[in-house]
Amino acid sequence: MNIPFIDPSNAEVEPEALALLDAQVAKRRGVLPIRIVDDVLLVAMAAPEERIAVKSLELLTGCKIRPAAAPRKAIDEALKKAYDNGNGNGARPSRSQSKKADTKESPGETGAFSISVISNKGGVGKTHFSINMACALADTGAKVLLIDADLGSADISNKLGIFPDHHLMDFLEKDKEMTDLVFPCEFGFDLICGTYGEFKLANLYYAQKVKFIKHFQKIAEDYDFAVFDLGAGIARTVLDFALGADATIIVTTPQDLISGYACAKAGFSRYKELEEKLEGKLNDYQPTLTFSPMMVMNQTKDLEQGVKLYDSICKTADKSINGNEGRFSIKPEYLGAIPFDKETLRKVEQSRKPVFRDFPYVKVSQSIRHMAKRFHDTDTAYDPRVKYRHAFRRFRAILTQKM
Repeated sequence: MNIPFIDPSNAEVEPEALALLDAQVAKRRGVLPIRIVDDVLLVAMAAPEERIAVKSLELLTGCKIRPAAAPRKAIDEALKKAYDNGNGNGARPSRSQSKKADTKESPGETGAFSISVISNKGGVGKTHFSINMACALADTGAKVLLIDADLGSADISNKLGIFPDHHLMDFLEKDKEMTDLVFPCEFGFDLICGTYGEFKLANLYYAQKVKFIKHFQKIAEDYDFAVFDLGAGIARTVLDFALGADATIIVTTPQDLISGYACAKAGFSRYKELEEKLEGKLNDYQPTLTFSPMMVMNQTKDLEQGVKLYDSICKTADKSINGNEGRFSIKPEYLGAIPFDKETLRKVEQSRKPVFRDFPYVKVSQSIRHMAKRFHDTDTAYDPRVKYRHAFRRFRAILTQKM
């Protein structure tokens, strides 16, 4: 694999390299910065083949990373010795920290890349998609948090048969920390569950939004991706959560294409309103003039049908929206199609497991695996991390200001 091996117990660790990564982050991820050579940071890792982990370190340190293989136990011992001896304390700020200072970014900007999944109606496979996307991302070596943000249905719990003692409403209405809600499930990702009840996400009041943002920003630092499975429908608060994320995915089906287009149209209207208000409220905010939701065509007869349905939505949007707008426009992106597999879905509904785990080689799993590459494969043309200059700041502003 052309990856060098390093014995951390004998390696000469440079304080300048340690200073590029926070001690807690290094210990949590099990990585040891060794030295810098020509702006390339050599890092000892237990799993150097995991590309998303390497990419994440590049974002955190601001350096090109050269991974080296090392035993996890040896890395942990070396980390304790290096940081506890003060080698990484009081040194110059990391390059990512310096970059934040230069661009006036807020703390936590390097946390989880957030993905929201919405639909205009139930029954289109939104929750199945969210669960299996979390699996696909986790399979790349990324640390993934799946959040059931539909506070009235607990649909993820039903699909997986997971009913923890604490759920999101315990955090919003009671004295529970968000970390108390995290359930490490057997499918490779962590989960925060919803619950049954009359309380809907659309009814969150200001103090609850502020509380959620504050705690989510902190917990997101431990993850590479956060997937929000939002409630069906186009209520304003649901759209605000969706539009605040780094990527907004709309799931629809051939039978519900009009509903899927309506969801994209409603999202655009709210997107335009939010961008104009953020431009007026935030001094250095530069509005993104194009709304680009990512369309998923579920339950198609084949992949070709998915492309045709996507083209239909784009043509309708150009004619009905873009032709009448000024500086704002909507340009949906095609994330992919998922062929309908009734028999496999019936089996996983009974087993209460993701399709990805019980049937990793069926077309459903292969399709979602391909879609996940858009978020973790650095060789693909689409890099969602460059979409917004102040991604989390935008998320926080949308949900905590009266807009």
